[in-house]
This record gives sequence, structure tokens and C-alpha cells, in this order.
Amino acid sequence: MFRTIATIAVTVIVVIFGMQNFDHVPIYFFLGKPVHIRLFFVIAIAGVTGYVIRSLTGIGREERLKRKLQALMQREYNRKRRIPEPDEE
Repeated sequence: MFRTIATIAVTVIVVIFGMQNFDHVPIYFFLGKPVHIRLFFVIAIAGVTGYVIRSLTGIGREERLKRKLQALMQREYNRKRRIPEPDEE
């Protein structure tokens, strides 16, 4: 129930935001003539691009942390599995 209400609320907010930002704006790509795109799409493309960049950098960090955790777990497993020498008892 909460998820449905939250989805409806977010949808209404996005629709209102889109309606308020539906004007054409000039976008300059380094050189040449400007391209006129609606502001809402510029904001959406920037958001998606930021999300993709963050996801890609997060994947690398997550993989490094997984390898580190696996090495620590293997070291701990080997330490626990060590059979004591008769002299140590």
C-alpha cells in the first residue's frame, strides 16, 4: 500500500516538474549552432548520465571490496583449520 502511494506521489511530482520545465533551451555542443531541446529532457539526460557514471565507478569499487573480503575470509578459514602441532599442546 505504501509503495503504491509513494509511486503515485513521485509520478505526480515528476509530471508537475516536467510541465514547469518544458521550454526550449539552446544547448551548445563545443562548436557550431545551438541545438534547441526542452529543458526537461536536458535535466533528465544529465541525471541518467550521472547515474550511469556513478554506477560504473561503484562497480569497480564493489569488485575490489569483494576480493578483499574473500581474501580475509580465506585467511581466517585457514587460521581456524590449522591443526595444532603436538608440541603446542
